Amino acid sequence: MFLDVNKKLWIVNGLEIPVIENIGRKDLKWFKDKSKWAAEREEKQDISPTEALKVDEEWCEKVCKIGLGLKVSELDDSGITDPDFRELMVEVYNFLSNYATIKRAKLSVLYDPETAKKDLKLLKTTQS
Repeated sequence: MFLDVNKKLWIVNGLEIPVIENIGRKDLKWFKDKSKWAAEREEKQDISPTEALKVDEEWCEKVCKIGLGLKVSELDDSGITDPDFRELMVEVYNFLSNYATIKRAKLSVLYDPETAKKDLKLLKTTQS
């Protein structure tokens, strides 16, 4: 989990990035259109691996730009690992498309500090 709802920050390897809230529908529409385009191409089986990688790169750049106010290269400079980068992109996109504001995110069980503590205890218990 990278979002600290109380501090209103994305925290990545010590890098603190202020949360951008209420992204416009026009920016979010780009994701829907791009996903639809990629799904149609995949269904027709006429998308090359190079094109698929390009879409993935565009998607990450767009998430970084509108959701974090950064370029992917700026995140790379933080020393973020590839798995953490991918997890962060999903979390930021999920926040943008489903919650839009810290106020709404705080209502979610996903960002509830008590739920997070219980999950951490459960994880420690099952891994012991």
